[in-house]
Amino acid sequence: MRSPKRFGVLVILTVLSLGTLSEHAKAKGTKRSGGTHFIAFLHAAVVPMDRERALYDHTVLVANGKITAIGPTSEVKVPSGSTRVDATGRYLIPALCDMHVHLLGEAWNIMLRPEVQLASKDIPFEEFLFPYVANGVTTVQELFATPEELALRKRIERGELLGPRLILAKAIDGPKKGWPPPLTTWVASPDEAREAVRQAKAAGYDKIKVYSFLDRQSYDAIISTARDLKMDVIGHVPMSVSVEYVLDSGQKLIAHSEEVAKHAGGDYSAERIQYFADKMAKSGVWMTPTLVTTHSLLELFDDTDSLLARPEVRYFQHPMQSGVWSFMIEKLYRPTPVEAREKIRVEFERFQRPLNRAFHDRGGKLMAGSDTIIPGLVPGFALHRELEELVGVGLTPYEALRTATTRPFEYLGEIDQAGTIEVGKHSDMVLLDENPLEDISGASKVAGVLIRGRWISTDEIKKRMKEIQTSFTGPMNQEHQGSNKALRPAYTHHFTSAVQLGHGVGMASERLK
Repeated sequence: MRSPKRFGVLVILTVLSLGTLSEHAKAKGTKRSGGTHFIAFLHAAVVPMDRERALYDHTVLVANGKITAIGPTSEVKVPSGSTRVDATGRYLIPALCDMHVHLLGEAWNIMLRPEVQLASKDIPFEEFLFPYVANGVTTVQELFATPEELALRKRIERGELLGPRLILAKAIDGPKKGWPPPLTTWVASPDEAREAVRQAKAAGYDKIKVYSFLDRQSYDAIISTARDLKMDVIGHVPMSVSVEYVLDSGQKLIAHSEEVAKHAGGDYSAERIQYFADKMAKSGVWMTPTLVTTHSLLELFDDTDSLLARPEVRYFQHPMQSGVWSFMIEKLYRPTPVEAREKIRVEFERFQRPLNRAFHDRGGKLMAGSDTIIPGLVPGFALHRELEELVGVGLTPYEALRTATTRPFEYLGEIDQAGTIEVGKHSDMVLLDENPLEDISGASKVAGVLIRGRWISTDEIKKRMKEIQTSFTGPMNQEHQGSNKALRPAYTHHFTSAVQLGHGVGMASERLK
């Protein structure tokens, strides 16, 4: 607890630092136009995320999806009829972003028995998406986007269902080795690669994701075409090129720190780590480390039952969800050779973790991403595990929190619109029971979420999550454990031999040959 003396100093400094903002807040706080409804967070400890600080006993006023006033509670006038949220003793932060996810839909039916496959109209998307919102995540970047997500995004934007904002990346890969269409588009030549980018742009995708099996010529064609169309290229470091080649190409984001590890040539020395950290930081490339992905795979190797006994797994029990996990576990990960498992472990501890610390220390652009839906990673909950991983490699709680708040909007070119709590910015925010600047676990103690102007209280969150838990049948490893028995024959070979190359397992196996 802060002493009364320090609290008083903070209030004085806050008023001085806000300057004209407090006057603006008082003026804006009294305005009310026809039909405008205000939401006021009273007596909050505001963590604006513009720098490491908390503004105690403050009121934040929002209307029409934007912040209209911020200031000491004694100075902000709340219009009559406003929704008042008592935030005494709680912390208000910008809403969180998970910038590396995969959303379930029809495309994942290829992993399921026919009797549990679902058409898009029958998939409970809101139940699949609400755990993100319940965990304070109101923006996600989907890296295997399909036409289904394009339609889903429109439904969310129209308010037909509640879910996070979707940033959609269309994946392009070489043919017949990795994830099959429609999860990716397979291209066998530069001409096909150029056409795939053009079609993705025309369809409405935001970004292009490159995957592991592209040849160099097709990769180059993707980079040049996307540049002409003003689309960012993100994703893996294809096996046909090098990390240096990707950095020189202008690829905007590397999707896993393991993508750098696989090109390290088995050299995990401090010098090699510093080399990559320096080169990446100077290039300006972004990276979603997805440390939680490798950590979860290692836990799966050691004790699958423990992984599947995580408390949040109770919200991932729908037959489609448990079936996909069952397939991944049985077909992709359990067959991993002992030598490959050990190589993944060594790379994680001796290269991935220190690389992320070194990259951060050199000013590298880290951004939080969980790689949900890898087994053990539940939407929303997995992001908080990734934030804990980042603190574990040496970031402060504030620095880790930045990777899920301000950094994503810098990456999107929207930091002037969102990512911090400031007057005039979009108002997605999360109310927390604990201080995330003292312990990053505080970011997971959600007491309510404001998403697109809608306040969702802790009572509503608990009610909805309870409904999700009780409506989904399960448990996993019982009825749906055999969901991998009736695969479409055309895809069986690709899944069992190569698709895991995207998550370290197969890469380690290949390097052992």
